[in-house]
Amino acid sequence: MSLDSTSSKKFNLEKASNFMRQFRDPDSRELKKLSANQFMEIWSHYDKDGNGYIEGTELDGFLREFVSSANFTDISPDVST
Repeated sequence: MSLDSTSSKKFNLEKASNFMRQFRDPDSRELKKLSANQFMEIWSHYDKDGNGYIEGTELDGFLREFVSSANFTDISPDVST
């Protein structure tokens, strides 16, 4: 397996498992209104160390998934191999 195919599969897996996608409208890709519980679910998901802050690599992960979840070019939930 080449490095290119490995990185391609990793990228496709990341697209399929984007946590933020569930909080966007599937047609418009607009962020849905969030309840307080949903907000805390998102916060807890990205606050990996549980210290109450989203910092450093946690923030990088959130921002990467947030932007990717709105990207119209990779809206398919299918993982291609």
